Amino acid sequence: MNEETLKLQNSLKSDGFDPGPLDGIMGPKTKAAMVLRDKSLLIGDGTWPWHAKIDGDDIVIIGARGTCFGGSNDPQDSGETASGILTKGNPNLKACALPLIYTGKSKAQLKALGGSPLPKVPWKTMVRVTAGSKSIEVPVIDLGPAKHTGNAIDLTIAAARFFDPRATATRFEMRCDVRIIGGAKFVNMPNRATA
Repeated sequence: MNEETLKLQNSLKSDGFDPGPLDGIMGPKTKAAMVLRDKSLLIGDGTWPWHAKIDGDDIVIIGARGTCFGGSNDPQDSGETASGILTKGNPNLKACALPLIYTGKSKAQLKALGGSPLPKVPWKTMVRVTAGSKSIEVPVIDLGPAKHTGNAIDLTIAAARFFDPRATATRFEMRCDVRIIGGAKFVNMPNRATA
């Protein structure tokens, strides 16, 4: 049972929401109640396993799972990014990919990114990634990771190696806080859940 979800459900119950049986699962009704309670929450269509929050001018994700992508040895990546910046042949590139909401016509992209809690932000928007006492700011250059991974951010190999010098595209995972600097101005109602 997810302790954080159970704690939130108990908190909602104490605020007068009737969550029904407390099962420790963050379902659509719990997420909708969260949004009613806290208008700064961004949960997209409610199908993503994490949520974001508006904090002043920024958007933050607390306790995000981060992974690594790109570079010459990533079997799932061609090196091309949605922004046009190449990761292959660019070993010193410190950047990230975020699952920005996708509303286009590509079925694969809709499956991967549809309903994301994160709005579209311009390429090269700066993102502060913090894990423990280490923090780095990197630009957004690509879309992803996909919803099915449960991850909220992908770092290029050079950015991941700031946190773990042995990081590779296939061997890196960490819990971190993500702050999209100035991202709040790109939020509109489709990023928020409807109750």
